[in-house]
Amino acid sequence: MPSLSMGILGDINKFNTAGDGTCMPTNASPYGKKVCNCKLKPGEHCDCPRLFSDPTASWGWDSYNEQYYYGHTFHGFTACDSFYSLPIHIKCVTGERHDSVTGVYALKELVDLYPKINFYSAAFDSAYDANAFYLLNMHYGIKPVIDLNSRSSKPEVVNELVELDKNGVPHCKCLGHQLRNWGLMSKSYRRKWLFPVQCDACIKCPAHSNKTFYTKTMDNPRFFTPIVRGSDEWKQIYKRRSTTERVWDRINIDFNSESAVVYSKERRIVRVFLGSFCSFIDAWAKEKALSITDIFPALARFAA
Repeated sequence: MPSLSMGILGDINKFNTAGDGTCMPTNASPYGKKVCNCKLKPGEHCDCPRLFSDPTASWGWDSYNEQYYYGHTFHGFTACDSFYSLPIHIKCVTGERHDSVTGVYALKELVDLYPKINFYSAAFDSAYDANAFYLLNMHYGIKPVIDLNSRSSKPEVVNELVELDKNGVPHCKCLGHQLRNWGLMSKSYRRKWLFPVQCDACIKCPAHSNKTFYTKTMDNPRFFTPIVRGSDEWKQIYKRRSTTERVWDRINIDFNSESAVVYSKERRIVRVFLGSFCSFIDAWAKEKALSITDIFPALARFAA
């Protein structure tokens, strides 16, 4: 909230955010430490309990490096409109958990944590491309901006005059003209489309400019999104999704949260959150001169 009052996070009444996860391998062994007194021959294994330095770690898949890793996954939300690319919510889960699953309850925590912020949109990559996740965002009044999964199928339209492109935008079948976007009907979540004006003077198809076509968001929220997929507004918001990558690069590289030799989840969390705090302190220092009491207000009573 102090950063919001300084204006370095964005507009509190129209807040744009983005979410993504990052892999955090642990230095702990996935095999644990033998604590029993079993005398085993080479190649033999016992079923006795073992001591694990990081018992909550698990095996996960790193899609960027295309390899398995043993550790945790950190999921974060960032302020898209922030010039400094600052995190606003961080969650630590097991390495096996997919980002789309973590995003469900991380989004719930984000909304509950900041009731004074009016979230306008949330940008995600194709890992979150699921109908239920679109509906969850819309339930909280957030407009989802999510990239389509290339393996997903395009919806079919039962209309002799209309076909959909790869973004779910209706076009006239005969001549390929895009229908005019006439706005979203907020109560029914239907978007109204009109045929082009030139259809009145055209004799190549039976369409006329007074004809209308509707796409209902609830029928397929992945394609019929509140913000038209592929529009200038959609592209502008999705372009800012890269703030999540810059946040994790700063925490992992500048503050060594990932490369630090850490054997427990708790110490890894401390490193990640200290890196986040330092990111905020750097942003504050660039906005105004700081004193130690600005960072630690509790020290003000001890100041001379």
